[in-house]
Amino acid sequence: MVEEPRPELSVLAGTSPVAASLNPASLSSSSLNPSWLRLAYAVEFLIALIAVIGLWSEVGGGHLDLMPWYMKLGCILGLAWCFVRFTASLVEQPRIWTGRTIGWFVGIMLVCLLMGGITYYYHLHEEQDDGDEDTTAAAENITTLGTFSLL
Repeated sequence: MVEEPRPELSVLAGTSPVAASLNPASLSSSSLNPSWLRLAYAVEFLIALIAVIGLWSEVGGGHLDLMPWYMKLGCILGLAWCFVRFTASLVEQPRIWTGRTIGWFVGIMLVCLLMGGITYYYHLHEEQDDGDEDTTAAAENITTLGTFSLL
C-alpha cells in the first residue's frame, strides 16, 4: 500500500502557494512600497536618537556636561544614521551579512568607540573636587588660636 501525502504536511513543508507567498525570503525591496520604507526609516531614526541620547547619558554619567554641544550632536546623529543605514541594508538584500551590512555594523562600532573615547577623555580631564581638604583662612586661624606671644 502506498500512502498519499497528507495536505497538512505539504503546508508545513512550504510547498503550498499560500505559504510560499508569506515566506519573508520571497519579499524583495521592490515589492515593498518606498513611501512606507521612508516613513519607517524616519521613525527608526527618531527612535534611535532617543535611544542613543538615553544610553549615552546613562553610561557617560556627568561627563557629558563638560563636552561641547557640537561634539555630542555629531556623535548622536552619526550613530543614529549608522543604525538606520544598517537596517536599510538589511532590508535591501536577501542575505543578512553582506558587504553593506558589515560596513554599517563596523560604522556603528567605530562611532561607539569614538563616543567612549571622548567620554573617557573628558573623564580624565575634569576638575578634581577635593571636598575633604579644608584650606580656608578660617581653618588656619583656628589651628593657630592657642599660640600667641606676649610681646
